[in-house]
Amino acid sequence: MKAEAPVLELFKSLTGVPTAPYFERAVTGKALAWIKERLGRSVSVKRRRGGVVVRYEGAGPGPALGLAAHLDHPAFRLSAVSALGAHGQMEGGLPIHLLAGVAVEAFSEFPKGNRPLARGILGERPKEGSLFDIRWTQPPARGAKPVFAIPALTPYEVKAGWLSSRSIDDLLGCAISLEVVRRLAKARAQTNVVVLLHRAEEVGFMGALDLIEEGAVSKQDSILSIESSRELPGAQPGKGAVIRLGDKACLFDANLTALLDAAAAKLKGVPVQRLRLTGGTCEATAYLAYGYEAGGVAVPLVNYHNGWGADAVAPERVRVSDIGSAVRLLEAAALLFPAAGLRGGLHARLKKRHQEQRRRFAPPA
Repeated sequence: MKAEAPVLELFKSLTGVPTAPYFERAVTGKALAWIKERLGRSVSVKRRRGGVVVRYEGAGPGPALGLAAHLDHPAFRLSAVSALGAHGQMEGGLPIHLLAGVAVEAFSEFPKGNRPLARGILGERPKEGSLFDIRWTQPPARGAKPVFAIPALTPYEVKAGWLSSRSIDDLLGCAISLEVVRRLAKARAQTNVVVLLHRAEEVGFMGALDLIEEGAVSKQDSILSIESSRELPGAQPGKGAVIRLGDKACLFDANLTALLDAAAAKLKGVPVQRLRLTGGTCEATAYLAYGYEAGGVAVPLVNYHNGWGADAVAPERVRVSDIGSAVRLLEAAALLFPAAGLRGGLHARLKKRHQEQRRRFAPPA
């Protein structure tokens, strides 16, 4: 079976419900159901306010390679909902210059599937700081409570080697990260990996920051942001996953980049690209800002956030083959991680050496 096939299966399940910043409960349920069925007791799972932490400890307690992805996608938070329409606050970077007249679908706080409570049309682009007007074409039934809306785009389609969806960023990153852990657990690999499924990334890394502030992510872990990022010259669809040297905000950790380079060198016949991706800012920047060792791997993305770089709002798209490249690259990196000499392992060795030798210090003068 090709590496991308299980990812596509999981991704299809995750897109069986819509998602939005702070309204990730339904997709979280899909992810947790998959984890219980496919990973079982091979991992520990902790639900936090900022997201879900899934830890595989094949090497026993100690530093882990972190795979960080997020469960949300840009959307509209609704207010002033009536039988005629609603106001929509855009949360996340949808292509605002393309949104006037776009069809949207509205959902409850905890949707059971992709059938919306209401359908509508976005009004003209509002002044800065104002809300979009939404006019219902199919109003909500009496008693229904739509709380967020998204562009009316396909949840999932695979055709001619392309995956298309309204929310590849970043449900695909979630699916890739979990599949890597499944492969490692099945092989009983002697390494440690922690998957961080964050909430509310699209509004400023809120889930990641919450996990960091709670102490849910060890400073001894090395964190990789797993994203689909806007295609650029040197990061083209169909030419493999991208070792991300940095994002729009900053450069990433050189030691983690070296680990990914070493992993890529071990892959035979698997294309991998290497570039600083400046089309946006990812969660690696948040972790770096808080003192973590952080880097990234990305899948080149067409129609970023449903339309940036396009002439109209459209589903996001990636090449299916690049998904397999990302899985193979991250699996190889995880297998190399225990001997990589990254911060967590180096800290443990230095601490042990200090404890063994500190008694030799003479009393201070």
